[in-house]
Amino acid sequence: MVIPKPGKPDYSGPMAYRMISLLPTLSKTIEHVALARMTVFAPNCLSLLQFACRKGYSPLDTVHLILEKVYKVSNDKLYSSALFLDVQGDFDKVLHQRLAEIMTNNNFPPYLVDWVQSYLSDRSVRITDGAASEPYFTPIQVGIPQGTPLSPFLFNVYSSPLCHHHQRLGVDIMVSYVDDYCLLAISVSWQRNAITLTAAGN
Repeated sequence: MVIPKPGKPDYSGPMAYRMISLLPTLSKTIEHVALARMTVFAPNCLSLLQFACRKGYSPLDTVHLILEKVYKVSNDKLYSSALFLDVQGDFDKVLHQRLAEIMTNNNFPPYLVDWVQSYLSDRSVRITDGAASEPYFTPIQVGIPQGTPLSPFLFNVYSSPLCHHHQRLGVDIMVSYVDDYCLLAISVSWQRNAITLTAAGN
């Protein structure tokens, strides 16, 4: 289903619309059951700084963490700078085999890894806006469906290696909420922070 994104100045291009997967009720029920089983293994995989789709975590926790860090280092006469990133088309770019490797490496049971691979394979899509629809279904080889109970958790798992190894980017903290990221650089000068965040963003 194609839904217009609110507040866009121009709706003539595809980026002004959001794709939502409409699945049968039974399918969503099965996803909830699978999600309940997978969340047991989330501590093996997810970074403590991944705040989305986790019990006891909220967007406000993300804000409070960043502000607390900024206030604390300011007392030490240090400067904080933040780079905010929004990954576009994130769900559409998930590689199924790579997702399976990450789950396996983080001790998800083989039956859950196999179930996810089966659930994501042999999928097809037909686009509709409510008034007209494509005549044929198109096979999908990559990505996870947006608008389902399980997809945000799977994307958290998929992006967890990046969140665990943020030091490689040279930043002090990287906080994520699904596809939104905050990279925080702390140093003795604004200029050094700008160099660090520019390098991390590239």
